[in-house]
Amino acid sequence: MQHAVRQIIDPVLEGMDQEFGSAYSAVAYGSAARDEFTEGVSDVNLLLVCETLRPETLRRMSPVLLGLRHLKQAPPLLIERHEWDRAADVFPIEVTDMQLAHETLRGEDPVAPMKVDPADLRRSLEQELRGKLLRLRQAYVVHQNEPRALEDVAARTVTSIATLFRVALALYGREVPGRTPACLAAAGTALGVNTGPVLTLWEQRRRKESSCPPELFEGYLAAVGTAVRVIDQFTRGGN
Repeated sequence: MQHAVRQIIDPVLEGMDQEFGSAYSAVAYGSAARDEFTEGVSDVNLLLVCETLRPETLRRMSPVLLGLRHLKQAPPLLIERHEWDRAADVFPIEVTDMQLAHETLRGEDPVAPMKVDPADLRRSLEQELRGKLLRLRQAYVVHQNEPRALEDVAARTVTSIATLFRVALALYGREVPGRTPACLAAAGTALGVNTGPVLTLWEQRRRKESSCPPELFEGYLAAVGTAVRVIDQFTRGGN
């Protein structure tokens, strides 16, 4: 795990250890687990699975997690163990993405044993992709002649879009590369989608001074729109 990630996560884990001992599991996932974390750009994704999360427990956690706010990082995902054990059908994308890359930092691994139904995953992927396509179209209508504004929209959305392509590759039963560029290329081949614009925008999100020409954003729209149609027609294990 990258040093910059450990600097963010370790104080959280040390505080949790003091408050709760060994009665929880902690899992890092996303860019932190794929060694793709970029300071100032990436989020540190952390899952905490606890025995109970009653209000008094959350109050005890608050001082521990307050440091993340100062670092402009979101709090961890907080879930009770019995909730997590029944969550695969409602969080199939998140669980699948975690299974593709995660690191268990405390307790037993809660991610590996989870079983995701391909039908749940297909349905959730279609729903997420359709929703994102609608919002991207709205943004394009408003900002079609504003490359900097289009870049802002792309920077806010492209990481989650890349995640959906990664998980779609898993749905297809293909090997999922660890690095996002290779993953997008493989997903493009498997789904028959031109993911080049997605990759371009994913790489640009790290640059402070960049813009998204309308034609690049149109390619982004086309990639998401094609993925919607492909996932909608996917039948192996889906519905």
